[in-house]
Amino acid sequence: MGGDLPLRFRTRPLLGQVVWPLLGLVLLVVLPVAYALDQGLSLALLREQWMLPLVGVLGLFVTGTLIVRCVTTRLEVLVTASEVSLRGGGALSAFTWNEPLDHYAGLDCERRHHPDWIGAQDEYGIALTHRKDPERNVVVHWGRDARRFEDRLARYAQLLRLPVRREQRAPIAQPRVARR
Repeated sequence: MGGDLPLRFRTRPLLGQVVWPLLGLVLLVVLPVAYALDQGLSLALLREQWMLPLVGVLGLFVTGTLIVRCVTTRLEVLVTASEVSLRGGGALSAFTWNEPLDHYAGLDCERRHHPDWIGAQDEYGIALTHRKDPERNVVVHWGRDARRFEDRLARYAQLLRLPVRREQRAPIAQPRVARR
């Protein structure tokens, strides 16, 4: 986590989506090439049956472009004592800005429970909340460990000198039992 400011967070948000272009690469490039090699197709025959090489070349171009896009996309958040900076790269290069820390109202906490997931774990998040523009809110922590969440929340509140706002939960209504 680091002891002092600046806090630096780096992520590659599209890296998890690289599976789909890789699957397309296998289906559109690797399998046709393997078929052509297995069948012993000559270059003269491939020129006559132009659909197979066309699919392979177009598949390589499209999936190669998507793979490069997924790998080069990055997002970096830098929080100092006076400024919050967000630098995007690759597909997120338009998302680059600097904002004074004074424009942030506090640290918002969020807890999500996923009862349908196997294990039904809770997730905890901490976000810097902008006073006027919700698009400038920045997530500085997201995880499943409650102890780590509480440690980071206390540390970030101390370092940034921002108030902590926990999510307000409505009381759970108990079902009423009809009496006769």
